[in-house]
Amino acid sequence: MNQRPRVALVGGPDVDARLPLMKELAARFEFTAYGSDPATAEKFAAAGFAFAPYPLSRRVAPWTDVRSFRSLRAAFLHARPQVVHAFDTKPGVFGCLAARAAGVPVVLATITGLGSLYARSDLRTKVLRRAYETLQRIACKRADLTVFQNHDDERQLLTAKVATAGRTAVILGSGVDTRRFAPTRPDSPERVRVRRELGIEPDAVTVTMIARLTKSKGVLEFSAAARSVRMANPRARFLLVGPDDRESRDRLTARELDELKAHVIWPGRRDDVAAVLAASDVFVLPTAYREGIPRVLLEAAACGLPLVTTDSPGCNEACLDGHNGTLVPIGDQDALGRAIAELVQNDAQRRQFATFSRGLAENVFDLRVIANQLASTWERLLAEKS
Repeated sequence: MNQRPRVALVGGPDVDARLPLMKELAARFEFTAYGSDPATAEKFAAAGFAFAPYPLSRRVAPWTDVRSFRSLRAAFLHARPQVVHAFDTKPGVFGCLAARAAGVPVVLATITGLGSLYARSDLRTKVLRRAYETLQRIACKRADLTVFQNHDDERQLLTAKVATAGRTAVILGSGVDTRRFAPTRPDSPERVRVRRELGIEPDAVTVTMIARLTKSKGVLEFSAAARSVRMANPRARFLLVGPDDRESRDRLTARELDELKAHVIWPGRRDDVAAVLAASDVFVLPTAYREGIPRVLLEAAACGLPLVTTDSPGCNEACLDGHNGTLVPIGDQDALGRAIAELVQNDAQRRQFATFSRGLAENVFDLRVIANQLASTWERLLAEKS
């Protein structure tokens, strides 16, 4: 019997987000995960996977970055994986460099969006972006392949000569479990329960956003749209689920938070995302933040919801304008309000968009589709190196 290839997945504190992928491909590969939060070890152990922590700072910390490189290099020399696939910004850089230094045959990195470095233009951000691009350029040259989660990010870094031409690929997101996230009936117990908990009437059209409360996620635009739409559409209810991120540089002020709570139902963070989506009729994400493809958009699409989001990298892969939702310019609260109002008022269009959303999630973004694309990529590169 052929031995399964050994694959090391490298990430940051949320490397456990790769667990669904690992479970899907466990019969074909032997996995070890490397992450910066030792507490996630329990999740991997419960799923039957090996996990090892390593030091990582999400801030500018050159000495810790050197420790990250050395720790990962030593781990790879000991475990001898045949494939190292790193995810996210710093893990993608130092994971690739450490894997190549350790003589790993196949080295890849997935750039899961460009984040706040490309969402702001202040001097500090520009300096940090220049430093990141220098490191990322080196990592791309060392890697066998750099994977992007949307086509806009790939084009941007190729144009900037950060990514290496001929050694990039696009795999759309990390996949969504369409068995777990699925449409529900209007009278489903889950939908009825969540609406009752939140004080939402059974016949209300619920417009939902799930995100941290930061300005770059479009929370202020959502609040303004709620105010304007509800004046003309009393049956509309606006729901925002997510924590108040007090540590973020673009957090809401106390006054902005009070204004939001005057027009939006805000229960804070909830862990039952599938249930919240089941209680919703329209999903909105007016973000300016550069994610690969926002996972919550894929989850909403899988639940058969019409989408309203910004015409920005990643978002415009999950929302096809006029087919399963509406794209609006970043920061345009008037356009956002008009798009939401149209869906609140038009039941037939909501149903049409909902059907397309579900089909798109099943055929393009399903976890099994994405997992097979990644597995085929690893197997192809292993065959080339053999």
